[in-house]
Amino acid sequence: MAEEAFSAWLRWGCWYAEKNLPLAFPKRWQVLMCLPQGGKDIGEAGLKAAFERPIGTTRLRELAKGRRSAIIVVDDLTRPTPAARLLPFVIGELVDGGIPTERIRILIGIAAHHPLNREQMVRKLGKDIIAHFWVQNHCPFENLDYLGTTRNGTPIYLNGEFLRADLKVCVGSILPHGHAGFGGGAKLVLPGVAGIESIYHNHRPDNGFRKGMALTEGNIAREDMEEAAVMAGLDAIVNVVLNPRRGIVGCFVGHFVDAHRAGCELARRAYATPIPDEVDVAVLSAYPKDSEVYQCVNAFAPLSSAPKRFVHEEGTIVFASAGSEGMGTHYLAGPGMRLGARRKVAPRLNHRPQRLYFAPTVNAHDLWQWGWDGEALCQSWREVVRRLRERYGNECRIAVFPCAAMQLAKA
Repeated sequence: MAEEAFSAWLRWGCWYAEKNLPLAFPKRWQVLMCLPQGGKDIGEAGLKAAFERPIGTTRLRELAKGRRSAIIVVDDLTRPTPAARLLPFVIGELVDGGIPTERIRILIGIAAHHPLNREQMVRKLGKDIIAHFWVQNHCPFENLDYLGTTRNGTPIYLNGEFLRADLKVCVGSILPHGHAGFGGGAKLVLPGVAGIESIYHNHRPDNGFRKGMALTEGNIAREDMEEAAVMAGLDAIVNVVLNPRRGIVGCFVGHFVDAHRAGCELARRAYATPIPDEVDVAVLSAYPKDSEVYQCVNAFAPLSSAPKRFVHEEGTIVFASAGSEGMGTHYLAGPGMRLGARRKVAPRLNHRPQRLYFAPTVNAHDLWQWGWDGEALCQSWREVVRRLRERYGNECRIAVFPCAAMQLAKA
């Protein structure tokens, strides 16, 4: 490694050992760091102001008046929402509106992911919340009530505890998403607290829904989610836009469409990343969605939002994930599931550009089970460089996206 120098870094290990991971490259290679616009954390004063000036609804404390109970839906560890910072504001508003703390419940909207254990709940919500409040994981298979179908034919089954609460609030973050355009908004209802059949019909690739990265208006998949939120009686959302260190650069409180769209406008600016001219290699970190390796599909965001291809056909895309929890869990897209890989795929998949996976916590069998090329796995960064050197020699142009799951091509 004497000829190599540390000339780039990735954000790494969301929710666990969060850090900048340095990357060493051969000195003669041209390495471009592609950073998002980002922004400064708005601090407690900025959060307070957001709750005082909701978008499209009255203030939460006003919505709470006359209500006997409330439920707050929070996303899981596959999403970077700093819920422990936000919940004291939400709970304070509800209490000021007359709902006692013993009538406030917190539901983890896991959608089709795995339930959180206590240690993971503490990471997400903080020790004080876990010590004093009713907290439960959503289950997509049981405790569901049927509300009917959407205009697009999606059957809506939602969590019974959620539906029985007088006041319903969803707390999440706005990040690029290839299906819903952006996360946040009504997405914590469908799929967040929905039944597996509802999630399946909304997510199945053959449903004919128009969808796409950073697409909100005209996105039928999102409209389906928002219709489910209307059917459920969702009262308000609290959504944040983040910087690469998970600082909050914007907080949007209010109606699940109006506040969400305002947040999406900031997200487009905060995540905007200058895209280089053609490169041989793009390194895409799945941060801040890197707790589970399968979430690295979200790192496509800079590529899928770019107006033209910037990795040439003989190039390489390197997906990087800390994978603190391993490959991950998805009850629809996982191995053998309805939307997942059902059998081992042929080796040496002919992706163009080729793909490599830098994921130290998994093995080749894990990738094969998900329908990915196990031979493309690199369990160390040294192995990534070795393979790239074999392909490109001493001349290579590389673009590094240190938090690709929250980066969009700058318009």
